[in-house]
Amino acid sequence: MDNRKVNKTKLLPRASVVDKIRNDFCGKTHDRCVCLLDPLKSDSRGAESWQGLLQRIRHLLLQAYNRYLSKFEEYMRSQREKRNEPGWSFCEYFLLQEELAFVFEMLGIYDEALVQYDELDALFTQFVLNSNVGDTPDWLNKFSRSCDSWRGVNLNQAVDQEARNLIGAGKASLIQFRNYLFSRQCSLLLFLFRPWEMAQRTLPFLHNCINELQILEVTMPPGAMACWVFLSALEILHSCERFNDSGQVEAYSLYTAGLWAYARDKLQELGDLCGLMPGMTVSSEQLHTVVLLSAGMDENTLDSSPVAKLKEALSSRDAFQRHYLELSELAMGTFKHIGRIRSARLIGKDLASFYMRLGQPQKAAAFLSDLLKTCIEEGWDILVANARQDLVNCYKDVGDYEKCIKICSQIAASDCLEDDVRRFHFDQMVSLGDRVGKNSPLILAGDDIFKIKSISLDFYSEIGRAHV
Repeated sequence: MDNRKVNKTKLLPRASVVDKIRNDFCGKTHDRCVCLLDPLKSDSRGAESWQGLLQRIRHLLLQAYNRYLSKFEEYMRSQREKRNEPGWSFCEYFLLQEELAFVFEMLGIYDEALVQYDELDALFTQFVLNSNVGDTPDWLNKFSRSCDSWRGVNLNQAVDQEARNLIGAGKASLIQFRNYLFSRQCSLLLFLFRPWEMAQRTLPFLHNCINELQILEVTMPPGAMACWVFLSALEILHSCERFNDSGQVEAYSLYTAGLWAYARDKLQELGDLCGLMPGMTVSSEQLHTVVLLSAGMDENTLDSSPVAKLKEALSSRDAFQRHYLELSELAMGTFKHIGRIRSARLIGKDLASFYMRLGQPQKAAAFLSDLLKTCIEEGWDILVANARQDLVNCYKDVGDYEKCIKICSQIAASDCLEDDVRRFHFDQMVSLGDRVGKNSPLILAGDDIFKIKSISLDFYSEIGRAHV
């Protein structure tokens, strides 16, 4: 019995054991020693102890990440400060800072990852602008090589490893580099559920890249730049359409309207270049242009992809007409949806010219009538007169001479036009009067034709005198 009592007195309490371990192994970091209880027991303290362990591990991991990221950022800043030294390469620095973006993306800090790409974007743009007024670095001269590929932005891959390898090897063209950088920015914006910002950034991105191509004097075949703009714009538009929530649609529609219109303009530019517009005849040289432009696009076989749509549009006049009208309607509808009626009317004016070239003046007259109504409401006298002159030609082709006489009289009375133009339409009004049936009188509203300066009434002779 005495021996048992002696052994009991030699055993230390649990708290003393924990304190001794902390003093022996964690002299300066006592918080790294955690006391755990048996999790199989139903005691709540056991679950709390294990929860504390997980929180401690999480906290220490974040501390370790923060410490190493701070060192990496210091090294990255030191490399950026050497950007004006000979032998410095932006491509190598790009991959270096992108590693930091990858870490932030892996941690789910997408805003910080986006900041890294925005800084790289601004730095590259500044180098290009400086080269326009000063010396061009050796690494930037590599981006001035001729471009034989005009693939658009691709958002199907989170990271285009092939393009990244080309950037690291210094073999990427300016378009390939810009496509990769913008696709990474868009991927992060999609992770943040901000498609409206992606659409907002697209037009400045396209204009900036075109400006850089001109500054660096990159050689491209005619129409290649228009193909790249069309493919990139449609890729962004299709990505935005995946967000069909009403709030998202309202937000990104403010910016997709301009993208639809820009894509339509570039398709029209390609139609003029390749002889696909109404009234044009396709030559052998234009057929060769179509083959050359198709060869520089991505070999994407999906029917709904932007590449497939553009190749189909360039394949025949009927296909081009279908896609051109579809884009025009989408652009007009989006402009009307966001309340930009004037922009919609301008697209309608282009459609009126397109239908006139197709020999369909009835459809052209409908768009011009809408334009004329808007111009009258806005009080733009010159635009009103121009729209009326276009309408005269439509009504002539249709054979509606009564409306033609009415509009000619309004043009002849317009003060904002030159006298020769007014006399010409006055003569047309007189000549067209013979084609109108003489049995039924032609009644015209005189609001836009005559201006009444004064009226006098004679109550005695029942005849009023008016001075016009």
